[in-house]
Amino acid sequence: MVGAYAAVGFAASSAPKAIWSANPVTITFSGSAGSGSVAEDVKCAPKIANVVFHTSVSNPTKVSLTISPTGEATCGPAPDPVTVTAHCLVAALACKGSYTGTVTIFQGYSTIPPSLAVTIVVT
Repeated sequence: MVGAYAAVGFAASSAPKAIWSANPVTITFSGSAGSGSVAEDVKCAPKIANVVFHTSVSNPTKVSLTISPTGEATCGPAPDPVTVTAHCLVAALACKGSYTGTVTIFQGYSTIPPSLAVTIVVT
């Protein structure tokens, strides 16, 4: 029984983790500009292969959230630069407000925590 608990504890501690250069981040831009971006670095520990970045946003009818690149062949100890961009999908006045977004790293069907929390402020 003790061996089973030890095995579970070891497996949990060796699970891959994402390391963002800043988390959370805020993207602020004017509605008339139409979009804004923030540069981030991401690392993974331990090193993993074939990761994909997925984004979500609180109001996808008004704002979109994208990340470039959309994935990596290898995510490891060296920081990899990514750009997170928010775009207005409606007219400037209708776009004004605050939104929340998330960037999640997937390897296959598994998520690599933590996700990047993004606050989007359109003025």
